[in-house]
Amino acid sequence: MNTERRKLAQLLGIGATTLASSLPAHGRAQTARRDGGEVTFLLSSLESGWGLNERVDTYTGIVWGQIADKLVHVDARGHATGWIAERWDENPTQTEFVLHLKRGVTFSDGTPLDAAAVAANIELWAKGDPSRGVGRLGLFPSSTYTAAEAIDAHTLRVRFSAPTLGFIPTLGYHKAVLRAVSSLNLRPNELGNLTKQLGSGPFTVRSWQEGDNVVLVRRPDYNWGPSAIEHTGPASLERITFKVVRDASIRGSALQAGQADVVLNVAPQEFATLRGRGLKVVAPESLGFVSGFVVNTRAPHFSDVKVRQAVQHAINRQEILDTVFTSDWKPVTTFLQSNVPEAADLGALLAHDPAKSRRLLEEAGWRPGPDGIRVKDGQRLRFNLFASPWVSTSRQVDEVIAQQLRQVGISVNLQVVDISTYNARVRGNDNVPLIEISRSFLDAGVVGNILTSGPGGEDLFRYEQSNDELNRYAAEIANAVDREPRAETLRAVQRHVLEQALFIPTSQLLQRIYVQSPKLRGEVYSGAAYPLYYGSWLER
Repeated sequence: MNTERRKLAQLLGIGATTLASSLPAHGRAQTARRDGGEVTFLLSSLESGWGLNERVDTYTGIVWGQIADKLVHVDARGHATGWIAERWDENPTQTEFVLHLKRGVTFSDGTPLDAAAVAANIELWAKGDPSRGVGRLGLFPSSTYTAAEAIDAHTLRVRFSAPTLGFIPTLGYHKAVLRAVSSLNLRPNELGNLTKQLGSGPFTVRSWQEGDNVVLVRRPDYNWGPSAIEHTGPASLERITFKVVRDASIRGSALQAGQADVVLNVAPQEFATLRGRGLKVVAPESLGFVSGFVVNTRAPHFSDVKVRQAVQHAINRQEILDTVFTSDWKPVTTFLQSNVPEAADLGALLAHDPAKSRRLLEEAGWRPGPDGIRVKDGQRLRFNLFASPWVSTSRQVDEVIAQQLRQVGISVNLQVVDISTYNARVRGNDNVPLIEISRSFLDAGVVGNILTSGPGGEDLFRYEQSNDELNRYAAEIANAVDREPRAETLRAVQRHVLEQALFIPTSQLLQRIYVQSPKLRGEVYSGAAYPLYYGSWLER
């Protein structure tokens, strides 16, 4: 047994049992819910996201989902249902929201989760606290936020200065977790200490070893889970251990050997083998953008729409699916995931047509050089493409794309770097034309924020506010007070962006893939594909 496997076995207190002795026969009928049991969850990191409003990645976001509640639960269709907020009222202009909170809810230190505590959380999400180095919460509509005030102990009013149609879904965001007021007021040197971050969730922190493991135990008095989960009272599971095992192959081996119950993200090529061994592969749908590239129009040659369109039609997306992925991945038809209610079916705009790509490049003045790479005004049509260090399949996808672009005369130099190098060389670099995106959201109004550099805008296409059509779309989305007219605008945005080849989709995004023992039942996933284990149990 190598060192990491030995350490894992020591942590779990078990030996290297075999798969046959630890898993039920494939296809065994489900037994009744069992109270108790321990789940071990292996993942590759637990290094960031414990402080207030910090960047919460997939790994720490999964832990937060078990120890802290949210005001609402948003499912994979973008539908918000009650959690700590049982119901809510909205005014016609979408500038004022009244939240009605459940009674009897407490944080794990016994203090009440009342309207004053919720108001304190929302205030910190919207404004941060620069004096302690706490930034605002990403995706919270801070630019229009005015105030949150307690009407009484169980009723809260939140005001905005302009229509904020996406406010309620935002409350189900994986970062929008409710913390005790004492946790909100921690000193700067305590902010990253998970043991001082108190939530109201169904599990509490038994122990925490930074960067290595978190052990959670169920809270015996919990009885206020989301209405989307058909369970009441305390959680059935007694304990959940999150353990860092960086090597994906070791995580998979530990699962097959019965040393773990869930592992996060394995290579798609391993799915068939794992399923054949009786394990369950869960790939929940995630609301958000599909996998693909946003185009920096300031990069050399990419201000020309014909060059962008040539790239769009040179990519054979079916070949990507066949080469890198499995049938779990669906073809893309727009730059939004297919489960987003406002997603349009625009697959014809993404058709693989290399002849059209060559024609567009010829029209743009790019002629084949001696080696087949196109040349214009003495410059070769080439660029660096950086694989995303956060997406395990990015390099494989980019290798396929580089070959496809080479066939129409575009040279791609694939760069594979670590996170720090990627941030230094790609972020804000106008020489990089294609920037990979893999991002979830809970409300499609986020699309308006990427279009320009207006208030709260990310300006992903680097037009600032010089593109009148994008400016108009961004304003219509921001000022919407009704979902159906906004949906029509969003569908028009998708068509315009794809026709202008400002977004180059590649495949549907399966950002979080869980491989687990078939004994684990009853987990529920949020619209961003984060699991909730409050209603879960282990079969006997």
